[in-house]
Amino acid sequence: MQGALISTKTQDEDFYDSITQDIGKNLIQFISERGHGKSSAVKTIVKKIRMTHPEYIFYIYDISQTWFESAPVKYRQLVTVDKIKNGQIVNVGDCVYEMGGLSVSQRRMFVGTMIAQHYKARYNMKLIDSEAFKALPTIIYIIEESNVIFGSYSFRIKDYISPILDDFVSVGRNYKLSAILIATVEESEMAPSLRRRSRRIYGRLVAEGDISRVRRNSKEMAKYLSQEIPRFNFVYWGESGFIGPVKVPDEVKTPAEDYPLPEAQPQSGGKSSAMGWLFFGFVGTIGVYMLLSYFSII
Repeated sequence: MQGALISTKTQDEDFYDSITQDIGKNLIQFISERGHGKSSAVKTIVKKIRMTHPEYIFYIYDISQTWFESAPVKYRQLVTVDKIKNGQIVNVGDCVYEMGGLSVSQRRMFVGTMIAQHYKARYNMKLIDSEAFKALPTIIYIIEESNVIFGSYSFRIKDYISPILDDFVSVGRNYKLSAILIATVEESEMAPSLRRRSRRIYGRLVAEGDISRVRRNSKEMAKYLSQEIPRFNFVYWGESGFIGPVKVPDEVKTPAEDYPLPEAQPQSGGKSSAMGWLFFGFVGTIGVYMLLSYFSII
């Protein structure tokens, strides 16, 4: 696989077109060193995808307010334990969920629980009414610091979330579920099954393991990604090989609007810990709502 190292207008179009075509059937990992412009690039990529696939639904999970300040989706929600506990976080598409106030384990629980609800709802709908399932739009998750959710250890934790995450990675595409997973860590720190099933967007690489993976396919591309690639320039490694580098402009400047919160419905009794509230409160308020509405929000 050999890709051009000079960006052209045609190559820029191929970059976005290839990502748009692949995202409906593949997970995409976005690996680059910190500060290289990953988040602003993904915002622009999402904007481009929406231009050709307005039916796609995006769920964006952030921890640094980057997407909270500007995003190419309609809504945003600030996620806190108190809001979850009071039934004030709503499972709605085309929304940024800013969850930086949660602990690392709570973030994993929050994202995993939402994916679980979508996965199970679509699994059941496909069994009950396959024609109705065919009409459902693709859901694409954008997950910042995705190693927290899909780290190499993540499928070995003995909890409710692990098997769902494993199913999502393995067969999520069968239920129109996909993701762009953004991380700065070495790719080997991600779950092996995820690595096997992913396409990749690369910026500048600093981890030898990532460089070696590229080098096996193109020594020239590996050298470029490790030494020369400037900020805001990225390469897509998809089904047709390497495309890029392409300079991805920061085209998204407008913040999403705050989602109108329902009135607080404080929970009584049950778990007293924050994690207990997170799991039971979130599942109780959102999960039941989804079932009662016959999956209409997905």
